[in-house]
Amino acid sequence: MIRNLQALAAALVCLILACPIVRAADEPVRIEQEPRHHLKFENAHVRFFDVELEPGYEALYHWHHNDGVFVNISASPTISQDWGAEPVMRGDRAIGEAYFIGYAAKPKAHRVTNPGPGIYRVTDTEIMSSCGTVAAARAGPNQTLVVDNERVFVTRVILHPGESTELYSPCGLLVSVSGGNVAYDAPGRGETIAMDRGAHKWRKQQQTVTLTNVGDNVFHAVDIRVK
Repeated sequence: MIRNLQALAAALVCLILACPIVRAADEPVRIEQEPRHHLKFENAHVRFFDVELEPGYEALYHWHHNDGVFVNISASPTISQDWGAEPVMRGDRAIGEAYFIGYAAKPKAHRVTNPGPGIYRVTDTEIMSSCGTVAAARAGPNQTLVVDNERVFVTRVILHPGESTELYSPCGLLVSVSGGNVAYDAPGRGETIAMDRGAHKWRKQQQTVTLTNVGDNVFHAVDIRVK
């Protein structure tokens, strides 16, 4: 009898001690601690995450504390679940779809599941700080406006072979949607870049950059100009 009571007491102690561990396992983590959120670039102004969820992957609950510009690279239906809420099924987002979410004013913890059948890939450019005085925002040639607010000026860039556009100061991040070969020309320097899908190119200068498609296919990108 005494042994049975001791065993029961020991089991209850183990159960009580285990409860916080179980709860802690579901507590939201920092975004950079979520295994599929890969921090590819950061400086004083932005942090660039490349997020890729294979079919069947269920992300950890993770926090978004900073305003972000999201660009979809690969489409798949997903299930989104805010911390403490019911899961919500979402359809495919269009490849190249770009949108701004103001998490700085209203942080959120959530997780995303990819029920398949393909890869779900999106980039998240967190806006950390201003780049200084910005001239009147405008879209360059072969660009269309996507977002214009107090944090960013976001445009869609579509360049057919041989076409060019202008990327303006003071700083910004170009995100490649389609992949392709581009010439990146600023006063005093120039380079040809092979950009894969989901690749990025940071700039910070007062001069305008000329971007030219030197490849054989249409080049699709999203330019995020930080205000």
